[in-house]
Amino acid sequence: MLLTLGAWNGVGNAAEWSAAPSLSVKGVYNSNLLLSDGNNEVIGHWITPTLKFKGATEALEVEGETRADFIHYYGDIERELTNLYFPLRASYRLDRHHFGFEGGFTRDNTLVGELQRTGLVLGFTQRSMWTAMPTWKVGITERLSWKSGYQFMDAQYQDGERFGLVSYQVHGGNSGPSYHLTELDEINLTGEYSLVQIPSIGLSSTYHGAQGGWTHDFGHQLIGSISGGARVVNSTQDVPAIPGILGILLGRTTDGSFTSQEVVWVYRGSLRKQFERTTVQIDGSREINPSGFGRLLQTDRVGGSLSHNISETLNASLHGTLYFVSGITTTENSRPLPRQRLFSISPSISWKFAEWWSMDVSYTYGQRTFNDLDQRYDSNSMFIMLTYGGDKWSVSR
Repeated sequence: MLLTLGAWNGVGNAAEWSAAPSLSVKGVYNSNLLLSDGNNEVIGHWITPTLKFKGATEALEVEGETRADFIHYYGDIERELTNLYFPLRASYRLDRHHFGFEGGFTRDNTLVGELQRTGLVLGFTQRSMWTAMPTWKVGITERLSWKSGYQFMDAQYQDGERFGLVSYQVHGGNSGPSYHLTELDEINLTGEYSLVQIPSIGLSSTYHGAQGGWTHDFGHQLIGSISGGARVVNSTQDVPAIPGILGILLGRTTDGSFTSQEVVWVYRGSLRKQFERTTVQIDGSREINPSGFGRLLQTDRVGGSLSHNISETLNASLHGTLYFVSGITTTENSRPLPRQRLFSISPSISWKFAEWWSMDVSYTYGQRTFNDLDQRYDSNSMFIMLTYGGDKWSVSR
């Protein structure tokens, strides 16, 4: 409501609205699409129309995108997929208050969004995800402020039962102060509570705790941040009664439940350096993530990226990521999750050869390892993509 009022309030002030369409066509090859055993070699094509929009007044900023991926794989796996993306970001500023929102709708497959977030390779199917993350920040003094936020996630899987996947819903809240020690240093303290519900298997998990953080500007375009804390994870899984003699023998004549508790330490850190033509970033984190596997996951991630502008029209980049994934909040009925490692490295080149035309070429090597089972799966993939970006439409007053 506040964002809507801000939009109407901005009608009489200076405002600028713009939209930028584009169309991409991509050819892909992957030697092991599912990163598992069996025949998973595919070639395919992606057709991606996109419309990015942006608007701003003196107090209101809105930014979003409408994008679709029309995908067709050939080879050992014959599939046609349609991915949809509708992200939205908005902010509204008053004298001492700042309201923000991030969220939207995403329909992608489990080898895209879920894999990037959790590092876990699930069955190959479509996932629909609704997200909403409103925030409110109030300035108490020139250096002290307080920020609160709410998080909502709802994930649904197509043919989930056939792939052993379950839908889930997340509600979470966080709140805490931040303080500018100096112009170059900021510290913060945040309390967090999250509820994860998986109704189809009767599992409900909560995790709560506090963490502290520090951000420092080292100067010369070098910025670093670090944060960490503990989470107390509690899980309860309902167990229905078993009728008849078998229920008497097993002691399951009435409905019951299994509970567990575990403490998980979480952290996040990043370091970013901006040179004249090169950007380098290193980051690492440990997070608790819900998943379609029906368990909370502990995801340890280390990543790095390097981007260099060779010229005004040519850019080269290198991205690498290493995940360590394990299950947490084990109950008596929980499915075992072997600890696994996922590694990928991807060099790419982007060439803007005309005003509205660009070409991207990328190669990715991926490796999935199960240490306990002594199993390893490798994949080699590459793509070449041609993009046409039309003239931007803009209106200002």
